[in-house]
Amino acid sequence: MTTQSSSIQYAYALNGQGTLTHISDALRSHTYTCPGCKSPLTPVLGEINAKHFRHSEECCALETYLHKCGKEAFFYRYQQALSRAVPISLELERRVSCNGARLALVRDKTSQCLESVPARYNMTKFFDLAELEKRDRTTGLQPDVMLRDTAGKRRCYIEICVTHPCSQEKIDTGIPILEFKVQSAADIQMLLSGSYSTKDKRLNAFNWRPPSQVVDSCSGPCSVGNVGMSVWSLSDSGRLNEQIMPLAEVDLLTSSYVNTWPKSLGGLSWRRTYELLSVMPILMRYFLTALRANKLADGRTAICNVAVKQNRFLILKRVSAPVTRLMHDQKANLGAKKYCQP
Repeated sequence: MTTQSSSIQYAYALNGQGTLTHISDALRSHTYTCPGCKSPLTPVLGEINAKHFRHSEECCALETYLHKCGKEAFFYRYQQALSRAVPISLELERRVSCNGARLALVRDKTSQCLESVPARYNMTKFFDLAELEKRDRTTGLQPDVMLRDTAGKRRCYIEICVTHPCSQEKIDTGIPILEFKVQSAADIQMLLSGSYSTKDKRLNAFNWRPPSQVVDSCSGPCSVGNVGMSVWSLSDSGRLNEQIMPLAEVDLLTSSYVNTWPKSLGGLSWRRTYELLSVMPILMRYFLTALRANKLADGRTAICNVAVKQNRFLILKRVSAPVTRLMHDQKANLGAKKYCQP
């Protein structure tokens, strides 16, 4: 269809076989009727004015014409697809959530990494029958076109909206509904294409629920990847170092639930320090007791309980010290020189 034809009021008519025909395919020798009022239409095929169909008598309302054309267009295209075994494409949106190790670091069950990806279906694989203006015996409702399978397990309503949207009564049935908005000949051409997508604003989908998916890693940018994270590490000298970085940049090979958490949760608490230091191999090797830290202003000052062996007697020594200056002796096993540097 040309761009010019989209502005023509009557660009379609039914031929002698009842098939919807565009003005560009019309012949003067054939007879045509209006889909809306069933009155005769005459093809105007001049070279100066745009080609169009003309009513021989009083024309019908444009709303009725477009509504009838829309129903005929979809029904014709679907029947054609079934007879020729070609697909009718429907593209919906599928909800995909990431449940990987990176998201677990956020520690917030309400935070989700979500994205929508296309979910494409061949409608003829689900509905192998199409009926025009057929009343549904189950609901008592009459859609513009009803699709169903021969087993009677699946149904789909097709609604053509010119001025009146799909009724809430039909939506509340839970039956999948595709509502097409038709305002011009270009919209009818879309129905004849056999390829539909909810990205097109002319299509509304009700009660269609593509199964959601859960994946282990994001296929693109993480929707929560900009969350600021505190990542703690222990240097060779025993110093605890903190790095602030976005969640998307956290190295999952060296970071885990123990040493990484959202910056918004604050600095080191005694419990976090206990968990953090108790898993550091270098500390577990040299200390009998876990290190404890009381969270202060900067989250780094600790009260260290250091157990040392001296002359076979266990002595508990309490020392206040910055955790970042924690020292250890790698040469002897649990000797009296183990201490927190004051």
